[in-house]
Amino acid sequence: MLLKVASFNSLSVFVRLVSGFILSKAIAYFLFPQGMALTGNLRSFLVSCQGISVSGAQNGLIKYTAESKNNNTALKEIISTSFFLMLVSTILVSLVLIGFSDYFSVLVFGEKDYVYVIKILAYAIPLYTINTFVLSIINGLGQYKDIILINTIGYIINVVVVVALLYLYNLEGAVIAIILMPSVLIFITFFWVKEIRMIFSSISISKFSKNYLRGFSSFIIMAIFTALTIPIVHVLVKNYIIDNVGLKDAGYWEAMIKISQYYLMFIMSLFSLYLLPNLSQNKTNEGFKRLIIQFYKTILPLVLLGFIAIYFLRYWIVRITLTQEFLPTQELFFWQLIGDFFKIASFAIAYQMQAKKMLFWYLFGELFYVTVVYFSSIYFIDKFEVKGAVIAHAISYLFYFLLMLFIFRKSLLTKINIKIER
Repeated sequence: MLLKVASFNSLSVFVRLVSGFILSKAIAYFLFPQGMALTGNLRSFLVSCQGISVSGAQNGLIKYTAESKNNNTALKEIISTSFFLMLVSTILVSLVLIGFSDYFSVLVFGEKDYVYVIKILAYAIPLYTINTFVLSIINGLGQYKDIILINTIGYIINVVVVVALLYLYNLEGAVIAIILMPSVLIFITFFWVKEIRMIFSSISISKFSKNYLRGFSSFIIMAIFTALTIPIVHVLVKNYIIDNVGLKDAGYWEAMIKISQYYLMFIMSLFSLYLLPNLSQNKTNEGFKRLIIQFYKTILPLVLLGFIAIYFLRYWIVRITLTQEFLPTQELFFWQLIGDFFKIASFAIAYQMQAKKMLFWYLFGELFYVTVVYFSSIYFIDKFEVKGAVIAHAISYLFYFLLMLFIFRKSLLTKINIKIER
């Protein structure tokens, strides 16, 4: 099943890779490293807003839909409860964005000239939330092909719109496109998803369930905590690089992050498409171990080979995806790849905390990670300038991986060792 999902998902990943390369090339050509840094700040801020707007119900919705897809009564309660949760949180996010648009403009762009961008985001967020709501239900129902095809169409439209606005309006056009495109996807979803009528006809305030509300509460806390920490820490670290090393160097780091996102997207998409629904349905330790071992045996060797190839081809990757001005980014690949390898290894295990609502350990792990990555980034940036940021990335995910092994040591680590010895 994993290979089946992975092979079909490769189509979406290929399209996203091509579109991502085009976008990176366009931003690098028109905006240079400085513009890359600013658009990166905007994307991090957008991730925070999106995470809070869906109130953490996204992963909870996937989990409960997967568990109750054959129980019509329960499914209606899940759909109704999650919808009203998302509705309330989205309204709150939009109001905060409008009310504090001056502050957020300075935080993201360093000046108040982009207040209008923050306000546009406030009005676009509800469309993004509805799209996420529908796709999460479809994901829980196991309809991987629909999600992959919708995302593929979205990537194609996204690259056309962003490049066009970037060409016509430079930085202003790029930031508007970055904000609007995640929301525009709702129109593709409404056209494509056959179950759209069933989903919205299931929504009723009378079906709002206090039991599922309590169930969603763990996911809400997880998602909001993550949305308020990791992207914000990313912005703070980047601003530290800008203030202490330079805006151009911050652009190199952002370029490295973008390249990393491109080669990681195939693996990361498998977490939500395959691991989370299957971990949610699994009820035994043996099933959990079997899923993780299967993922490690199937995916990690391919990841390792791919990362070795990426490292030796880093010059051409930078030249093809960016411009010659970004060649100093080559120096960041080694530590970035090490950190990304441990990120994949640790996330495969960590998704069990979401699937089983292990709230304490999830929050502890996130707090542990952001603390280590922030302070290690400051320390290593002071010693090695921008390279220090990727060194901190590698060290942080190594420690996070060790933490995951410690948390699940009884149900995972010992058994894996015994199986390997045999």
